[in-house]
Amino acid sequence: MSTTRLLLLGVVRIFQPAYGYQLRRELLTWDVQDWANINPGSIYTGLRTLAKHGYLQELEESGQRPGRTSYKLTSDGETEYFSLLRGMLWTVDSFHPDKMQAALAFLWSLRRDEVLAALEARITQVESWLKAEPFSERQILEDPATPNHVVEMFRISTARDKGELEWTREFHQRVADGAYAFAGEPTDWEPYPGMVTHWREIPDRSGDGPDRSGE
Repeated sequence: MSTTRLLLLGVVRIFQPAYGYQLRRELLTWDVQDWANINPGSIYTGLRTLAKHGYLQELEESGQRPGRTSYKLTSDGETEYFSLLRGMLWTVDSFHPDKMQAALAFLWSLRRDEVLAALEARITQVESWLKAEPFSERQILEDPATPNHVVEMFRISTARDKGELEWTREFHQRVADGAYAFAGEPTDWEPYPGMVTHWREIPDRSGDGPDRSGE
């Protein structure tokens, strides 16, 4: 749930104000339905829920397309966005890699020194786990009440931790060497004009039945 909330708040923050249809289309290009386990149809519901809780402001469109709703962050939404982002960046959750995957999409909104400090904290966390893991494995092997195959479940987690540590060290070095752009720095990427134009296009659904709110 927290991953979904960060993704929704983050993508609104990038494109605000934006319609639910635009936000859904953008998130699907990130393949969130695969790695974040987000049902594409639930994106509209998630936007409305965030608005209900005061994190998003709904802007009703007047004129030729009544009933369409666009969204932008409220001050509470901005606070929640950074709270979620920092929580996922600073804390390693081996059983929910989607949290770091989501955080990576928005790291540019933090300053470089904070990203480096957080990556160092993640390295320390995983290193401490790996130091303890041989003793945990020994406990499993020596426990007569534990089935033998359970140790392989533990070992696959250890393998993931080792991969996490290797990547984090390499990513930290890249950031320390100046890779990517973060808050307060000149941007290192701009969408080409045609891409922006395409993103802003909203299909004309006249004749397709009534619009659903937020689409």
